[in-house]
Amino acid sequence: MKSCIIGLIMLVPLAGIAAEKSEAVALRNYLRQTYPSLAYVERYRSAYPEEIQGSNALWAEGPLPPAATAQDLVSALVGLEDYHVSLKGTAVGSNQTLGALFRTSSDKQMIVWRVFDTHGAELKSGDAVLSIDDVPTAAWLDRVQAVTFGGNRRSRAALAAFQLGMSTRANHQIQGLGDAVSLLVQTDAHPPRKVILKYQPMSEQRALAMANAVEQRDLPRHFSAVGTRIGTMRLGLFAPQYSDTFNKANDQAEKVPGTTEDQAMLAGFCAVVRSYIAEFDAVADQADVMVVDLRGNMGGFGREARLLVEAMTSVSTPTFDVFASGKSGVLKLVAQPTDASCGRVKSRKPIIVMTDAGTRSAGEHTAAWMWAGNALLVGERTIGAGGGLEAGSKGFALPNSNFNVRASESFAFFDPRGELQAGEANETALLEKVSIDRFAPSRARPFATQAAGMRPDLESKSTLADLRDGGRAQIERALQALRERGLLK
Repeated sequence: MKSCIIGLIMLVPLAGIAAEKSEAVALRNYLRQTYPSLAYVERYRSAYPEEIQGSNALWAEGPLPPAATAQDLVSALVGLEDYHVSLKGTAVGSNQTLGALFRTSSDKQMIVWRVFDTHGAELKSGDAVLSIDDVPTAAWLDRVQAVTFGGNRRSRAALAAFQLGMSTRANHQIQGLGDAVSLLVQTDAHPPRKVILKYQPMSEQRALAMANAVEQRDLPRHFSAVGTRIGTMRLGLFAPQYSDTFNKANDQAEKVPGTTEDQAMLAGFCAVVRSYIAEFDAVADQADVMVVDLRGNMGGFGREARLLVEAMTSVSTPTFDVFASGKSGVLKLVAQPTDASCGRVKSRKPIIVMTDAGTRSAGEHTAAWMWAGNALLVGERTIGAGGGLEAGSKGFALPNSNFNVRASESFAFFDPRGELQAGEANETALLEKVSIDRFAPSRARPFATQAAGMRPDLESKSTLADLRDGGRAQIERALQALRERGLLK
């Protein structure tokens, strides 16, 4: 969340030299005491010097970085390479939107991905975005990703494009955007046209429309490529509050005497999962290979995601939330709870999971769990949002400003072989395992996705044409490559 800072909020000092120092001291102490593992961050920064940004000055020994403005805070915090870092508080403002979402390709092109509000009706899904406020798109992405929170350049660019469509007012100011944005867009081969849109408040109605838009398919239910019948499923986010299926089952369960809130919620999740199973098997009946599309998945309830993965793979991979223990060199591991199965698909067709640089949070966890359950991953490295925030977390309130700093409060470690145990663990020994081969995933040892993202079995870079055709040509290229490598029969 960051870039070309315009606006008073970014330019006014928090409160002089003494206040600046106290802000930096307080923030350093907060990170040292509560961040899951600063040693993990250092290992990642050493493994990916070409991807990192900022420095470790905020938490390392030595002079403190400046902390007089919001821009200073962003510059100090980007070094964590943490997608979950953000500035909150009264000075930040509420979410606002253009009524559209944007997606980027591997070669720094951008399209209008979804139009979910009449306010954005001058845009069309599939429009190429040639410039933002008269800055060519590739240059704008380069500029903004450099000060966007996250672990790798490509994912920071994808996040910057997403936030162009929906984020806080303060974040848009940090991106160099005002109350309105000028977009030069092009529909197919038609002449480019300029569209000027003002940001609008992100209402509940718009949030529901956005959730429904993200769940829409980019791929047809069935198509054929290289002599293979392909069936597809879409998982755009895990937001049961917007699901009629979830709400109906949850409400019915709540009416049963003695039913707890958690039991009613599980009833809702299982209703969603069973509906998904029915659709999956119907599609698989007419397919040789199943594709589960996680591109642009916005995350959500990990509990729902895990039940869906278990339904598709029959595997529930042990996963631990890793916290700071308060002891030097020691981490605290807490096993993520699991629910009884809601049912499983009948199909045993091979599963390919498509990911991109915008696959995040619970969507990224889904990719990791699917891979651990022997699905093949194709596409781009995911965003690296392998950390998490506790429910209701308000972050850390800076002592002399109206800002709260939020950062990951735990990291997720995946444990396919069941090696880990809940309790305290030696930090160095654990990091030695998960950082092997530049934090590569493994089915033979624990692995993590924080900052590093989930690395696909087959990297498949996308182009503007791939964004516009929904990824059909990309899947065709992937099928050929997987067969050449012996990964798919």
